[in-house]
Amino acid sequence: MNQKANQLQIRIDAPVLLVIAILLTFLLQWILPLPFFASLPSRMIGAILFFGGFALGFPALRGMLRSKTSPNPHRPPTALIRGATYRFTRNPMYLGMLTSYTGLFIFLQNLWFLLFLPFLVWSFTTWVILPEEKYLEEKFGGEYLDFKSHIHRWI
Repeated sequence: MNQKANQLQIRIDAPVLLVIAILLTFLLQWILPLPFFASLPSRMIGAILFFGGFALGFPALRGMLRSKTSPNPHRPPTALIRGATYRFTRNPMYLGMLTSYTGLFIFLQNLWFLLFLPFLVWSFTTWVILPEEKYLEEKFGGEYLDFKSHIHRWI
């Protein structure tokens, strides 16, 4: 595999997409606030989802580091991780980011977050996950195809 073929070619990193969406939703809420009913239960649910997203992502990150493969999508992976939260989803870190994003929306009572959520799911899938999957199929072949056939992309 040549050097260029051994590097994942993604259009934009998932954390960058997430930060852009968060900044846009804050700006939109400041310019044109959408009404939302604030309440203690929704704040508690928001906090649980926010931290729950980290609980999904950190075990996956720890699994990658233990296997001595980089979580940086711009570095070629050296191993296919199948443990930790990868037993439930092929993308636990992205699912964790979106879960935390949803928790933040509920906690901050910002409906603009909700309007951006489908765009984030679509952009993560189209611009990040599909290129990653194609790359992993080329890199790990049947091992990745077997993993892919048993574990869902999201949940």
